[in-house]
Amino acid sequence: MKLFNFKKFEKLKIKKKRDNIVDPYINIGNIIKESRVKKNLSIEDLSFLSKIPISTILGIENNVKELIPPYPFIRSILLKLEECLSLEKFILIKLIKKDYIPNKIIKRNFTFTKIDLFNSWQGSFIYLLLLIISIFVLNSFYLNNRVIEFKYIEKTSIDF
Repeated sequence: MKLFNFKKFEKLKIKKKRDNIVDPYINIGNIIKESRVKKNLSIEDLSFLSKIPISTILGIENNVKELIPPYPFIRSILLKLEECLSLEKFILIKLIKKDYIPNKIIKRNFTFTKIDLFNSWQGSFIYLLLLIISIFVLNSFYLNNRVIEFKYIEKTSIDF
């Protein structure tokens, strides 16, 4: 006799892949490696012909992300490799989809801990803003208190 029915929970264990994007550098590396082998070129020879560092060629062929430069640079490297390996022009660049190109936009977060109050323009601006605000606050305080009190001080004579 089964006390628990676990088949209901099997569907929860299946995780869908969120990224359906296939890494294009795998195909690019295979194409470069195959055409290099067909031409009987070693990696050193290809590096000498194309003036591309050996580490970059190895990174492209073996899909090592740390050795592959960012997109604008890899584009020119792929064009140079197409030329040196006598491949059809722009065949490698067409493999890189626009969806795959990472957007490396640096977002600057404005935090007060990063501001140097004494040596930066932001600090000077904040200081000036605080001065202006304090002047307005003091001005409004004294304008609202228009009562001026005079105390009459009598002169008393004290005999010594």
